[in-house]
Amino acid sequence: MSEQLWMILAMGVLAVLFLLFFLMQIFSSRKLAKNMEQALIQNQLETAQSLSALQNRMNSELLQFHDSVTASLKGDFHNINLSTMAQLTQIANRTNQAFEDFKVQLTRIDETQKNLTGLSQNITALQNILMDKKSRGTFGEVELYSLLEIAFGTNDSRYRRQYTLSNNTKVDAVIFGPPPMGIIPIDSKFPLENYNRMVDGELSDTLRSGARAQFVRDVRKHIDDIATKYIIAGETTDFAYLFIPAEAVFAEIIGRMDDLVQYSYRQHVYLVSPTTLMAYLTAIKAIYLGQQRNEKVELIQKAFNNLSDEFTRFAKRFTEINRDFERLHTDFYQVSTTSEKIQRRFADIKAVDLGEQEELELPQDSGPALLPDLDEL
Repeated sequence: MSEQLWMILAMGVLAVLFLLFFLMQIFSSRKLAKNMEQALIQNQLETAQSLSALQNRMNSELLQFHDSVTASLKGDFHNINLSTMAQLTQIANRTNQAFEDFKVQLTRIDETQKNLTGLSQNITALQNILMDKKSRGTFGEVELYSLLEIAFGTNDSRYRRQYTLSNNTKVDAVIFGPPPMGIIPIDSKFPLENYNRMVDGELSDTLRSGARAQFVRDVRKHIDDIATKYIIAGETTDFAYLFIPAEAVFAEIIGRMDDLVQYSYRQHVYLVSPTTLMAYLTAIKAIYLGQQRNEKVELIQKAFNNLSDEFTRFAKRFTEINRDFERLHTDFYQVSTTSEKIQRRFADIKAVDLGEQEELELPQDSGPALLPDLDEL
């Protein structure tokens, strides 16, 4: 029983001690809380004071910054306004210039459109001309005459249009070649229908092959007509030109139809295009110029021979005049010698020196013509 009592007493003491400790902790916590509350209040006061001072300082600095920025912005805005106005003026000028250029371009585009419209109309008209066989022939003749005029001008002694030969056939043009060439006939042909069909990619191979064969027959017929009508022995050259006014048609024949070209050679009918005909005309013109130069050389040679004869007569006459001058010089020398002797004699007479007189020498062959000269002396 005593041990249990002691344990109860010990527990009661511990409970009392625990209670005292708890009461002391509560008291200490309240004091600490009070101290902390006072410290917190003090801290809040100091913080409020610091914040107030900081706010006042910031307000002062912000006011100064505002004044500085305001002054700076006023100057900057003034400069910016000037710069901006200059830039805006430049932009406006460039815009106006661009607008003017755009108007000019529009005008040019409008003119180009008009030109294209005119060109389209001309192409349409040309197509209409080429579709008609008679008009196509006229077109070839006009081009032929244009080339002849470019090469020889309007000189009828070099070529003639629509020339009638002795067999009453009329050829489109002839060139009066220099001897021994004679008259060169040129006839224009324009076989276009079958050429267009044989190069038309939309047609079948059979149709294009048939058009090609017909095209060859057309050209052969033109070659035969020119050979039989316009090549006349003793009147024209032994060849003639078949003028094809389209380079594409000519190139097709020369490049891909060698049999037809060889046939034209055998018939002495030479195929020419505007380019190749101009080359032939230039060569013929060079022959003309060479012939004229040779004729002028003969004239120059004849004039030179005449001048040589005249120079020979001039040399002969100059020799005769030179001899006359030599004789006259001798006469003048003799007269001068006699004049000196006479002067000396007069001086002696004036000095009363009557010594032996020298015989006066008169120039020989002087004749009566010299006496007036002596009297003048």
